[in-house]
Amino acid sequence: MADSNARLALVTGAGQGIGAAVTGQLVSEGMRVIAMEKRVDLLDGLAAKFGDKVIPSELDLCEMTSISGVVSELVQEHGPVTALVNNAGVWPGSPIVDMDDKTWRLNFAINVDAPFALMRCLAPVMAEAGGGGVVTVASRNAFRSSTNNAGYDASKAAVVALTRTAAGEFARNNIRVNTVCPGVISTPGNSSAEESLFKAAYTKQIPMDRYGEPEEIARVISFLLSEASSFLTGQAIIVDGGQIACQDNARYLEVPGLR
Repeated sequence: MADSNARLALVTGAGQGIGAAVTGQLVSEGMRVIAMEKRVDLLDGLAAKFGDKVIPSELDLCEMTSISGVVSELVQEHGPVTALVNNAGVWPGSPIVDMDDKTWRLNFAINVDAPFALMRCLAPVMAEAGGGGVVTVASRNAFRSSTNNAGYDASKAAVVALTRTAAGEFARNNIRVNTVCPGVISTPGNSSAEESLFKAAYTKQIPMDRYGEPEEIARVISFLLSEASSFLTGQAIIVDGGQIACQDNARYLEVPGLR
């Protein structure tokens, strides 16, 4: 049985990939987790795996006007949330001249609007509880863009800026706010990146010569929510196997078919 006095976290996009790894990591540390996800089947899987340590919450984060009411009900029923992980993300893309308004807005609705709404709701709750932590999953693309991804790249850069402002505003209430910016991670949403020839070529851009695993991102998020990072706020932590830090040009000679 879950300890009703255990610290309560809320994780969005909790059903699979990084979100599921974060949920598992926080549960393993003794926390209760509100798993927010729009797919009921994925919530059922988490409930089966973790039992009452996970509190399922079905919500489509595109419905920004619904977030406040849902969060208020969850806090009233389960207690104060003192850890928020804005993990849910989307990345529909196309060239700028072909991108319609709906695609652009979808990127911002999930990647920026939802984290903003959740921080706005939960910052007062955390303040009243004595403090807390917020981690938003941004992307390496906040710092290095790619073609045909204008909506995604812009939204991830925006959420990094939002993090800095929130960190400054919330610090007086002992609430720390950071972002994690992953490179390519092996998740269901990145299945196209697992195609063998693409992967063999792409990993030559990564000094560590591989994609990351969801659990590796989850451990960084856990650190940012813990007292081990008690003087760290307003930061964007890039976790990409060294891709942005250093390009090894000689490795391109290892790309299949290059020579």
